[in-house]
Amino acid sequence: MVPILAYTDNACVPWPSLECGVSKEELSTPTAKAIERMISIEKWRFSWTLVATVASVLTLVSVVHLFLFPLVPSFDYFTARQQIQNSCVPIKESAEGVTNRVWENSPPQLNLDHRFPADLHNAVVYRNAPWKAEIGRWLSGCDSVAKEVDLVEMIGGKSCKSDCSGQGVCNHELGQCRCFHGFRGKGCSERIHFQCNFPKTPELPYGRWVVSICPTHCDTTRAMCFCGEGTKYPNRPVAEACGFQVNLPSQPGAPKSTDWAKADLDNIFTTNGSKPGWCNVDPEEAYALKVQFKEECDCKYDGLLGQFCEVPVSSTCVNQCSGHGHCRGGFCQCDNGWYGVDCSIPSVMSSMSEWPQWLRPAHIDIPINANITGNLVNLNAVVKKKRPLVYVYDLPPEFNSLLLEGRHYKLECVNRIYNEKNETLWTDMLYGSQMAFYESILASPHRTLNGEEADFFFVPVLDSCIITRADDAPHLSAQLLQMLLNSGNIVSRSHANVFGHLEEHRGLRSSLTLEFYKKAYEHIIEHYPYWNRTSGRDHIWFFSWDEGACYAPKEIWNSMMLVHWGNTNSKHNHSTTAYWADNWDRISSSRRGNHSCFDPEKDLVLPAWKAPDAFVLRSKLWASPREKRKTLFYFNGNLGSAYPNGRPESSYSMGVRQKLAEEYGSSPNKEGKLGKQHAEDVIVTSLRSENYHEDLSSSVFCGVLPGDGWSGRMEDSILQGCIPVVIQDGIFLPYENVLNYESFVVRISEDEIPNLINILRGLNETEIQFRLANVQKVWQRFLYRDSILLEAKRQNAKFGRMNDWAVEFLKLREDDVFTTLIQILHYKLHNDPWRRELVHQKKDFGIPQECL
Repeated sequence: MVPILAYTDNACVPWPSLECGVSKEELSTPTAKAIERMISIEKWRFSWTLVATVASVLTLVSVVHLFLFPLVPSFDYFTARQQIQNSCVPIKESAEGVTNRVWENSPPQLNLDHRFPADLHNAVVYRNAPWKAEIGRWLSGCDSVAKEVDLVEMIGGKSCKSDCSGQGVCNHELGQCRCFHGFRGKGCSERIHFQCNFPKTPELPYGRWVVSICPTHCDTTRAMCFCGEGTKYPNRPVAEACGFQVNLPSQPGAPKSTDWAKADLDNIFTTNGSKPGWCNVDPEEAYALKVQFKEECDCKYDGLLGQFCEVPVSSTCVNQCSGHGHCRGGFCQCDNGWYGVDCSIPSVMSSMSEWPQWLRPAHIDIPINANITGNLVNLNAVVKKKRPLVYVYDLPPEFNSLLLEGRHYKLECVNRIYNEKNETLWTDMLYGSQMAFYESILASPHRTLNGEEADFFFVPVLDSCIITRADDAPHLSAQLLQMLLNSGNIVSRSHANVFGHLEEHRGLRSSLTLEFYKKAYEHIIEHYPYWNRTSGRDHIWFFSWDEGACYAPKEIWNSMMLVHWGNTNSKHNHSTTAYWADNWDRISSSRRGNHSCFDPEKDLVLPAWKAPDAFVLRSKLWASPREKRKTLFYFNGNLGSAYPNGRPESSYSMGVRQKLAEEYGSSPNKEGKLGKQHAEDVIVTSLRSENYHEDLSSSVFCGVLPGDGWSGRMEDSILQGCIPVVIQDGIFLPYENVLNYESFVVRISEDEIPNLINILRGLNETEIQFRLANVQKVWQRFLYRDSILLEAKRQNAKFGRMNDWAVEFLKLREDDVFTTLIQILHYKLHNDPWRRELVHQKKDFGIPQECL
């Protein structure tokens, strides 16, 4: 059998776009000439097996119409997605307005300054957003007229040792295995044993506590604890304090405490009729209140629901394996012929009819003198794409999939989980932006498999998972301990034990995360040729944690950093976190270097994740008019130690929230005092609001202040149509180095807090209305709409359901977070000084010469 057979079931069939005037009738009756134009088969060595291959391709012409119009749900996700992209026909604009004429055949002579003048705030509006003048002009004149270019995509055919022994996924580009949890080696044949517990001591016979201690059966492939054989429910998790003695609170209102030295095995294993152990409790009897059980036991692992973990549900995987694999706890086990972290990359063994949208339409070039013995031959697919083109590294799973698989808390570092009906449950995890962004870039039409033609390279390290899981299991914490011992940050294991009693952590999570990024850098240096051509300046990394890229290893600082914390270190020039384990001041300069946390010349702040809320969208709180906004200024959040349940650290919020509360606090502090300048139309409170979104939408100005690093207050303000009042010196907010913030934000210095209300009352009504209008223009750029609609498509395709949030998000038409980033990358591609020489070496950029 010739290896290409499985691949070319309809290799000659294009997938034309219906957006540029091609009728369905034309598509449904392709002519032989049309098909011949779409596939170019170069001269190759003759063999009888190859003759059979060609014959099989020709035979498929008669059934080609079956693949042109596959059965798809009526939910037209991709059409909705394309509506926020540029039209097939570029619009010619002028300083006087927009006309419907298309560009002439000859390249237009663009005078961007004349055609797109800046307004009084030095902003140029492009796609309904006020950009900084230079950027807005280029996007208006050049990005909007970008054309598609022909791109050769390589479809990999390299095989892996022993086909990864069924314990991993083969990367057919590199011929390397990506092994599941608990396996390693070139063929994933070596088993790893991960302990659930640290070594025992006389004082702690089960070892020291991390997230939980396992008193029963340890699954050593994942370092997770289960009831085990000999119990009625051997696969029921035994997490956290479930198997240990729990002490009642010493005083009213205080939490219970766990004695990690004393196992409570009776509450795990007993078969007592009225109070059986956790591992033997029958769910039906418990729900009928016929038996009692230990309340500290819970179902915390992903993929299981119900009080007794008796309901199997979908786990959370990147893009849910794109329909070409099974999600096993967070790791995609791909179907034959597919690979990648989300099973979205086809190999030569895949069916072209199932290729993802970002590889369509395509025609195949079969290489000259193809060697079909041994490894399958790599194939070239010619695809039309728009720049910028982004190559996404398929990193080993320790940087992504293994961090998702085996989470002790199902809500850690993901933006969704699934209920008993496998419906999407969106989380409030602010760090969910990393998952949302990752999914969008993997499914983007700007993605390419051709690293030689790529304009940018994305390195997918999930630091949101590394940080939250640094305390998750001994095998991760052991890496941290060893790294600290090697680096000299701690000098002995006895000192390590001291770390273990501080804030329930063993070391610096920031230092551990730095090491992950450095290892990813070393991997791409070793296995790919792309880094050295620009010293990594065309590479993109995402640092989602509280202080962003402050702890990036020095080796990657040339790259573009996507962060939520844009601290230039011009004022706050040290680690400002109030949580010691994330502090990066202690990281040696030999590892970190001396860079800032954020460089506005190359980096970008992205919005934090906000869960889809159908009610908020239906209510159109973002569009609440000026007359309904009765509160002048609003801030609701933790205000520090002076208030009940406030953070005790003086370094929290760099002291900014504390200063605001001291001046304008509208609810009593612990001493029963209000702020020195409290006013009826100014709300600064730590009391949790039951109508938070409505409170924001009924306010004119809303405070944007730091938390323990960045916070989600900017997103809260923008998404409810409230003018953000930014109080954090030297710290950039989402898109601040590219959008014209003066058009929709008020920024005051930290020293001006005592004069804040006077400043706001001094703004005239025209200025207020102008800013409110601009907030309404940009608010969708703070939503991860693309990722949300990807999930909506999956739900509809698999279950035929369209949830309320999907209905509301389908109504949105403006550019979202991901589309905004692509626009910024396109501008950077042609305007960063270091790129210009590289840009002019390219043959076709799909835009007028004047834009280069």
